[in-house]
Amino acid sequence: MKNLLLTLLIIVALCGCNSQKNVVSKKSKETRIVSVLTEENKRKFDYFFFEGQRVKMKGELNKAKNYFVECLKIDSLSATCFYELANIAIAEQNYPAAQQLLSNSVRLAPDNKWYQILLGDLYQQNKDYESAIAVYEGLTKRFPESDEYNYVLAQLYYTNKQFNKAIDAYNRLEKSIGINEVISIEKEKIYLEMGKQGLAHKEIEKLIEENPFEPRYYGFMGDLYLYNKEYNKAEQSYRRILSIDPANGLGYFSIANVKLQQKDTLAFFNNFAQGLEDKELEIEVKIQRLLPILMGKQFTTYKDTAAIQALFARLTRIHSDDARSYLYYANYLQNNNNKAKALEQYKKALTHDPDNRGVWQDMFFLEIDLGKFDMLYADASEALILFPDEPLFSLFYAMGAIQKEDYDKAKNALLKGLQYVDKNPALKGQMYAYLGDVQHSLGNKEEAFDNYEKALKIDENNVVVLNNYSYYLSLESKDLEKAEKMISKSIALEPGNATYLDTYAWVLFKRGRYFEAKYIIERAIDNGGNESEVIVEHYGDILYKNNDIEGAVKQWKKSIEMGNTSPLIPKKIELKKYVEE
Repeated sequence: MKNLLLTLLIIVALCGCNSQKNVVSKKSKETRIVSVLTEENKRKFDYFFFEGQRVKMKGELNKAKNYFVECLKIDSLSATCFYELANIAIAEQNYPAAQQLLSNSVRLAPDNKWYQILLGDLYQQNKDYESAIAVYEGLTKRFPESDEYNYVLAQLYYTNKQFNKAIDAYNRLEKSIGINEVISIEKEKIYLEMGKQGLAHKEIEKLIEENPFEPRYYGFMGDLYLYNKEYNKAEQSYRRILSIDPANGLGYFSIANVKLQQKDTLAFFNNFAQGLEDKELEIEVKIQRLLPILMGKQFTTYKDTAAIQALFARLTRIHSDDARSYLYYANYLQNNNNKAKALEQYKKALTHDPDNRGVWQDMFFLEIDLGKFDMLYADASEALILFPDEPLFSLFYAMGAIQKEDYDKAKNALLKGLQYVDKNPALKGQMYAYLGDVQHSLGNKEEAFDNYEKALKIDENNVVVLNNYSYYLSLESKDLEKAEKMISKSIALEPGNATYLDTYAWVLFKRGRYFEAKYIIERAIDNGGNESEVIVEHYGDILYKNNDIEGAVKQWKKSIEMGNTSPLIPKKIELKKYVEE
């Protein structure tokens, strides 16, 4: 459709049958071709044109396009209509068509600079730099007083690797507006690409001569020396910054970088620490300077050392009211396995930015990792006051409540969280899983099984749910065939998990398949189950059913020694017999 429209417009432009006359622009001396319309055709043209403008303003681009095409049927030499159609093509991201349409506008109205500017932009969009250069060369000739066109032309020359022409364009611009930082930096960059180091230096020297009390210019010169690995001269330039502004953090950071290149670690840290002391320097700049230290190969031997922690201590002291200083410190500590101290920094970050959900979340995961469930319970409760509609925080609160065996609060938190979790099915499945565990702990077994079913509908491979559901069914001696299928799936997904092997063995035990149960429980024991008093007790029960009385009593006694307080085990030992509740 777009190609068909473009073809139509070209045919209309070349084969228009209206009366024409040539008009010469006095300013540009260019010949502009226009149509001579009858009064009736002019009324039609105006109607279609303004209707096109009206519907275009409403965003109805296809309708607008049709109106402008009708205009061209009346006046095939209307540069304005081609311009409007080009803008529609740009809005549709059809840049080649826009370029062709706008070329007609420029051909028909060569003295209109706005058409040419847009055409030049389109050439750049299509990476046709030669054509873009031609457009802007024409603009600089027509409007020699325009510094803007000269600047764009210089950039186009540079992009097209025409370095000498770019320098000439910047020189013309410099002659017009005087010594300018942007121009000098652009010229320095070009000279460096051309391998003309001396001329690059002269550009920075010009800036310094123009304003000898501007610290940044000495920084530019230092960077140039550093680029050439002239470390002593680079340091001298950076120290000129400090002679003008003794507290300049960027000056200290630059000297630190020189010391880093010279492998003077002590001097590096001393200067870097001084840079952090600059209260006027934005924290974002300091963080950007810190990141290479934390990630760079030069500091592999300094991970988690007092030297780097001292830098963060300065950062948090200087920016004590900015949560980001604590947050970056926390991330560093966590990445270097200092989790307890990282948790302290997360808490400090939240005192300054309590509305940051991401920080709360990171802190909760860390509390779980550290096993601090009392802290999780209290902090999640506080977070839910700020974010009552955050289901993940409801889950964290429930996890803390479960550890405190406060199952009613856990249940209420999970039920509330489920009201807000529809957009996150994975989290919803986890909440149903936890709710199943909580309901079982409350003695609500059918409700527990119902929630396990809901969890498995969301994720049929949730191994924890498959295990727990199977185990609780086996305790009830209920749906044992289903229990065996579920726990078999868990074993297939995680074959070496001692807990799942124990559940599988117990389901087989409940189904009276004692020999198979013995084989499976021994696999659980081999995979670390000998450290669980419950698995050891089950091992004894299964041995008993396999007529190994002595072995059974031995395992029951071992389970008591491991801390098992079940009242049934002493009876089993006394009677030398498996006893059920």
